[in-house]
Amino acid sequence: MGLMDRHAIIEKNATLLLVGSLLVVTVGGIVEIAPLFYLDNTIETVEGMRPYSPLELVGRNIY
Repeated sequence: MGLMDRHAIIEKNATLLLVGSLLVVTVGGIVEIAPLFYLDNTIETVEGMRPYSPLELVGRNIY
């Protein structure tokens, strides 16, 4: 049974395609989100960076 034969079986069976898709999306979501729980700080500090003042924030919305 070649790769194309297996692919055809998955395409013809809607339930199997749905289960496979949900499995792949679930694994991808876990891979993206799980590392955030193990990091102490997700924001890197940059030298010389300061927050915008209230006037600068309002001015950004003009343009």
